[in-house]
Amino acid sequence: MRQKLFVALLVLITAAYCWGLGWIAWGFVRAGSAVGYGLAVGVVILLALTVWVTWREVLFGAAAGDLARRYAPPADAIQDDPRAEFEAARAALQDDDARQGTGSPGHAESRDWAGWFRLALAYDALRDRKNARMATRRAIDARRAARR
Repeated sequence: MRQKLFVALLVLITAAYCWGLGWIAWGFVRAGSAVGYGLAVGVVILLALTVWVTWREVLFGAAAGDLARRYAPPADAIQDDPRAEFEAARAALQDDDARQGTGSPGHAESRDWAGWFRLALAYDALRDRKNARMATRRAIDARRAARR
């Protein structure tokens, strides 16, 4: 619940920022010069970019939360050592790729969203946020592909 409140607070702060950008853009338009119109267009582009990035991140968080609710790790996979969890996730992806014939661990064509999500959790436990987000995105894509 705290995470949802934090996200709502950040969205409200972003909305206030967008309102401020809109106010500034309107001020540039009211100036009436070519430079004012150009600056207004630039500010509106920043406003659109802000809304797009915020929307994209909120959707990513919602999709990742949905995967987290659906994911149930195997009982024998629960361990205290995150490095062991990381290696177990890598091994699971290698097994999955061998079954599908893709040949490389973590190949993009893997359709096992739970394997990608396990890998994301392992990366997150190792504080490797970049690869955790990448694996989460692939898990989301694999889940969407599996639903089709």
